[in-house]
Amino acid sequence: MAEDEEAPAGPQIDVTSISINPAEESAFEDGLGLAIGFNTDTDLVGFCWRVSYVVDTSKRRLIVEAGCTEIADYGVGHNAMTFTADPLDMATVPEAIWKQTNGLLVATLTGPAGEEVCAVNMVVQIRVDENGLLRRFIFNPMD
Repeated sequence: MAEDEEAPAGPQIDVTSISINPAEESAFEDGLGLAIGFNTDTDLVGFCWRVSYVVDTSKRRLIVEAGCTEIADYGVGHNAMTFTADPLDMATVPEAIWKQTNGLLVATLTGPAGEEVCAVNMVVQIRVDENGLLRRFIFNPMD
């Protein structure tokens, strides 16, 4: 950083690792495991990670909330989060979501007042396999 540049206001978060389970292509409705290692320069009291799937259609942006981690206190230095989501009930997923070939899985570090201090975006590619089944692949931005 140049000497005359100042760091942005708020906590500085440095993501150090991301683990996605399954790491390979899987059925669209399969459950999800996500682990993120990160460093912070500030104590983060009462924070959680919100995980959502975002798709832009020709008409509007659709967001499916996958869930959030338990509220936690993260101290200065290295920390980690883990998140798991059960398999999806495809009957509850709008067709416009799974008809899109690309979307974003977003993990957002969120404070007690709803402030978002860090977002980790992971591109999700969706395709129909040779048997007509929906498949997904989540790209790890750390790879």
